[in-house]
Amino acid sequence: MTNGTRIALAVFAVFTIIVVMLGGVALTSYIGAKNFGNQQEVALQAITSNNKNVLGQYTLKVQEVAQVPDMYKNDLKEIMTAEMQGRYGANGSQASMQWIKERSNNFDSSLYAKVQQIMEAGRNDFQTNQTRLIDQKRIYETALGSFWNGFWLGVAGYPKIDLASIKPVVAGDTEEIFQKGSQAPIKLR
Repeated sequence: MTNGTRIALAVFAVFTIIVVMLGGVALTSYIGAKNFGNQQEVALQAITSNNKNVLGQYTLKVQEVAQVPDMYKNDLKEIMTAEMQGRYGANGSQASMQWIKERSNNFDSSLYAKVQQIMEAGRNDFQTNQTRLIDQKRIYETALGSFWNGFWLGVAGYPKIDLASIKPVVAGDTEEIFQKGSQAPIKLR
């Protein structure tokens, strides 16, 4: 074997090693990007589904608990009517003079506090989950916009979902407030 042949084989071996290494880096980058893209999209869809679940359950809880004060009011009215009729008869008191010490049932306002607690807890839970959705989307969009990961995510065909459709649920007037740049005080009545 001549020196020229040895040099040619050495150059070929070095070239082959470089190609294999670059191929390995490319394959590893592609697989990593594909796995990351899949993980991010599955997480975004799962968080969105969970947000629907949280909002739905919160709404149902409030609707169910809000019925209790009406039921309580009607029950209290029935009890008081029965109590008065039992004490004075169906036509009321017919006596010309009575010495009665009245006792009235108190309306329990803690039921309203319970509704408010459920509403606040539900809103806080929903806000936490909405923030998680926003953060997960930020992570994915950052990766899509980065040089190396973004390139390989694009090669792997990501994003496969419409990222514009993944957005937090906000109050109806929030967008208008941000466009105006100001907000009026909240009016309770």
